[in-house]
Amino acid sequence: MDKNKENEKHPKLNKFMVSPSKYEIFKFGGQSLKNEEWGMQLMLQYFSEYFTEEQLRKNMQHYNLENMFTLVKKYFQKEYNYTGNGIELNNRYQRSVNSYIYDDTENPAIVHIDELFESTVMAFFLAVFKWSKDFEDLEIYGNCFRYLLYLMNDVCILGEMQGEDANRAMLEMVAGDLQILQLAEDCYWTVLAFSLAHEIAHAYLPSIGKVYTKQHPEKEEYDADAIAYHIVLKIIMDKEENNGILEEYTYLAPMMYMDFFDLMFYTDRILYKTKIYDLSHPAVKKRKNHLFGIADRPEYDFDTVDGNHLYSGFLDVHDEFKDQVLLKMERGKLNKILRTEQREEMRRRKNDEETGE
Repeated sequence: MDKNKENEKHPKLNKFMVSPSKYEIFKFGGQSLKNEEWGMQLMLQYFSEYFTEEQLRKNMQHYNLENMFTLVKKYFQKEYNYTGNGIELNNRYQRSVNSYIYDDTENPAIVHIDELFESTVMAFFLAVFKWSKDFEDLEIYGNCFRYLLYLMNDVCILGEMQGEDANRAMLEMVAGDLQILQLAEDCYWTVLAFSLAHEIAHAYLPSIGKVYTKQHPEKEEYDADAIAYHIVLKIIMDKEENNGILEEYTYLAPMMYMDFFDLMFYTDRILYKTKIYDLSHPAVKKRKNHLFGIADRPEYDFDTVDGNHLYSGFLDVHDEFKDQVLLKMERGKLNKILRTEQREEMRRRKNDEETGE
């Protein structure tokens, strides 16, 4: 039977025969794997001496993605007179640790913070800070290195969500270490605020007439970074007004987030000989230097001593991880973790998407 005639008889079928628009793909694409109840019970198993279930629930009501999204938009209104009311939030799992904004100017803009982003950035900080704190403990050193390598390879590069075994392995490393848990959580929320503000800035900039040339598309990223970092630092400075939701000592967490991507790109290059070129984004090192220049401005006045100390320890682990990945790869000790065929398939798929084939 002719499909068109069949659809005339059953007009409701038409909506199922139409290919989804780009907007629908970005808005509804992916799936949700989040299980907050299971996560809370898992936390209680490893930190029961510090938290009750009631305290964890209260914490989740105060610290969550939606509340941070609302706070960041409040600061766009306060600092830039930009409401961003038409911007929506998407938090589904789309196999990416990158945040992004989809804005076709016709539909409401969508800021996407992947579930993979949430779980990975938090796990990254837990492993790095634990490694930094107990650097001389060979068992912890080895466990943290292996977990970071797993995060970079399986999770960040290949886009796989951590399973129960991986989550338990992570919590086993930090079990009972409340200091590391607090450091990781505090830095995570600062990175989340920065990422949300960065993406909203991409909608704000055109609203004030900012136009970027094809010759220098990276200028928009610098401007978005500057706006996002300004908002983060203002939230930190207004700690009494915001109930200390962002801690002063986390002011360098956005730089750590840049280093997170630096480690991901480096691991990809060493394991799979992949060189990532993104002409629209400046190199990680350049973005970091740009942020450092902002933080040094006299208008931002708060205590930076603890933050500088935390970042110094972070960089020790950052550099050590790179050294160990290269050394172990050269000695053939990482051959078992290589998933070359899967990486090649991802590379082909990405190339097809970019060329429209």
